Amino acid sequence: MTKYLLLLTAIVFAFQGTLIAQEEEKDEGWKFGGGLGLDFAQMLLINPKVGAGENRIGIGGNTSFYANYKKGRFSWKNLATINFSVQRLGRGKKIPFQKALDEFRITSAAALQITDDNPFAYALDFLMLTQLTPTYDGNYLSRQNSTSSLTHPIAQFFSPATIALAPGIAYKPDEHLSVLLSPATFKATIVGHDSIAMLGRHGNPHGGTSEQEFRDNWKVKPKGLTPDSVYYANSYFQLGATLKATYSNKFWKYKEGDKEKHRIGLTTSLTLFSNYLREPQNIDVEWLMNVDFYIFKGLSISLGTNLFYDHDVMMQVDRDGDINTGVNGYESTGRRLSFTETLLIKYNYMF
Repeated sequence: MTKYLLLLTAIVFAFQGTLIAQEEEKDEGWKFGGGLGLDFAQMLLINPKVGAGENRIGIGGNTSFYANYKKGRFSWKNLATINFSVQRLGRGKKIPFQKALDEFRITSAAALQITDDNPFAYALDFLMLTQLTPTYDGNYLSRQNSTSSLTHPIAQFFSPATIALAPGIAYKPDEHLSVLLSPATFKATIVGHDSIAMLGRHGNPHGGTSEQEFRDNWKVKPKGLTPDSVYYANSYFQLGATLKATYSNKFWKYKEGDKEKHRIGLTTSLTLFSNYLREPQNIDVEWLMNVDFYIFKGLSISLGTNLFYDHDVMMQVDRDGDINTGVNGYESTGRRLSFTETLLIKYNYMF
């Protein structure tokens, strides 16, 4: 567990010297900034009364860094975010830490306006999404049951990873709204570790009773067979169409010295993707939203949500709603909407 706490601490200190101001914008050139949100909870009980509860510790946060460039009709926006959180209930070294959240995301968007006064632009969007640390059965940070058939991680860095490249036309009628249409988006799902790819939970090709059936279904060549004689592959390449709408704005003006600032910042984006090559009627959906309520000098309360659906990616499912959730933390997996919500105290900086 120590190495994971050190990882989070390193992330915090890497951004500690960069996290302050709220809004000062340059018209052209590079603009850099970042934000840090922390989530910490701790309770200590020594010989607690019967029914009083048990120890609790949770630590995590959100770190983001952006680098934006603008020159004439050309703009280029880059953003890297890390969400990482762990928790533990109970005392003693044998009580494991569980992972609450682990996501590493890089996005990049370049656009060239067709003319100075034209709302349309040639655009190129890039996404890379994965996680930083291994996750073991039950969402633990380390393997707990030596007799379990799952002695390897169920997920780790680049197992899985999603990479998407979307060239197209962007429509930006004002500084707040942007809509991208890409009729030829390349999207790849990569599960680099064979033992994780064999599980078939992360959207990589999996299943079939014959190699020809596998090829007909997934349009790729299988990597091999699982111990149960099921075909699988480590990567899944897709070609399809993307529609992405992004909106950002600031509200509730106030004065800080001689500067005019805003109390509330809102950013939301909706991305829809359809794969031409396989089941195009199943639309992949990702809806991100972040609301910041600025208190003073870069300090804010930040609410973030993520609504996600991919027909090929299995979600953890509690089917009966009871406390007996089984060896994996949930009874089974299935196709479901996934929703994540975080509420953090955040510090923002632009330099």
